[in-house]
Amino acid sequence: MAGGEPELNCRAFAKGAEVALALKEVLDQFSLSSFVKTSGKTGLYIYVPVLRHYDFKPTRKTCELIGRVLMERNPRDVTMQWTIEKRVGKIFLDHNQNVRGKNMASIYSLRPLMGAPVSTPLRCGELEDVYPIQFTIEPVPDRIEKLGDLWSGILDAKHDLGRLVGAEI
Repeated sequence: MAGGEPELNCRAFAKGAEVALALKEVLDQFSLSSFVKTSGKTGLYIYVPVLRHYDFKPTRKTCELIGRVLMERNPRDVTMQWTIEKRVGKIFLDHNQNVRGKNMASIYSLRPLMGAPVSTPLRCGELEDVYPIQFTIEPVPDRIEKLGDLWSGILDAKHDLGRLVGAEI
């Protein structure tokens, strides 16, 4: 279906994981901690917890600027191009998720798909060795018991974006 969810495939997911690690490097350079999770479908989400001093517009603009830094450093792999036909073969970094009313699966959300995948928090070190379909309703409870909640500290890791909001990064 045109405009629908991309098909899950090993090569594309591996490239997405590679780009997520590159994004982590950019975020680290700006002293912004980040948290990663599977979408429960074909992609990854990167969260940067922020203090709620700003509404969606400056937050989205800051995300866009960070995305442009990533895209400039990885032009063969990353795009922010909205037109699907123009982003074929690249990882789409969607800064437009940062608006009121957008929804996404929360961590540990069971997705209504074949195999019962779960949107699962990851450690960055796992990105090279994971694939979304391994996180289903069966193994995720054992994973949580073994590793704990990898996002338990997310609310303590909030950043003030004041130094970045409106800045030309």
